[in-house]
Amino acid sequence: MKKPALTALGVAGACVACCTIPLAVPLFGGAAALGLTSWLSVASRIGVEMLILMVIASLAALVWSATVWARRRRVKACGTETSCGSACAVAPDAGGASCAPR
Repeated sequence: MKKPALTALGVAGACVACCTIPLAVPLFGGAAALGLTSWLSVASRIGVEMLILMVIASLAALVWSATVWARRRRVKACGTETSCGSACAVAPDAGGASCAPR
């Protein structure tokens, strides 16, 4: 074979290994989840309404867990910095403290 053909095959192999495989893994995972869901709905005779309710509950649990994770991460980041959270400053002409989030 000629060197340009080997180079083209090497570039094509690198593209497959670097791009196609990582992009295909979520597709296979989604197809497997869809297959499992359809099999469970047929095997246990779950109606469409119950399936939609389970999907909505799963999405709500996902959103809730993501917000809890983000809050915990923010608390860890703000624990060492002084610029996070709220700060109280005393204004000289206000005669008191005014607290506001930064």
